[in-house]
Amino acid sequence: MPVQNDIPSRFPVDRPIEDDTGQWWVLQSKPDREWKLARYLLQREISYYMPLYDRKIKFGAFGREKIVRAPLFRGYLCFALDREKQSLLYNTHDFARIIEIREQDAFVKELQSVSTVTKSQHDLLVQPGVLKGRAALIVSGPLKGLKGVVLRRAKKGQFAISVTMFNRTVILNLNPLTDLEII
Repeated sequence: MPVQNDIPSRFPVDRPIEDDTGQWWVLQSKPDREWKLARYLLQREISYYMPLYDRKIKFGAFGREKIVRAPLFRGYLCFALDREKQSLLYNTHDFARIIEIREQDAFVKELQSVSTVTKSQHDLLVQPGVLKGRAALIVSGPLKGLKGVVLRRAKKGQFAISVTMFNRTVILNLNPLTDLEII
């Protein structure tokens, strides 16, 4: 997987996700074409979000580790565009289909949560499915205001944020001093 330093995870970089114009959609890419699709959308100045995280890869006989920047949800890229302008996308053959998002407000909130988590520099783990647990709100620290599910609250608390559109859950380990409020 090549490192793509010239492609931002979000375009436009300085605009909040909730301020994008048009409806949110998801592109399901062909295998390993997320970066190419992001470059295509960037060149056409189409608003998009591809959550990225630092993924550890072990290689070699001695199990050396390498950290690469990778898409959090492999095979998917979110974009905001009016339905009438979707013809701009048909000049590329790098996606399999366009998925319509019916619950726009809920999807935008989930994307905002994922954006907050990916910026936090926590180690992230992505698991298939939507995990169940006790709903909670983080009330202190850099993730203050984030809603999710508490998985474990022993010495190493785990907090999960589910994205129902992708049927995936992002899990992060919280600092034991982080205050949570059960909701």
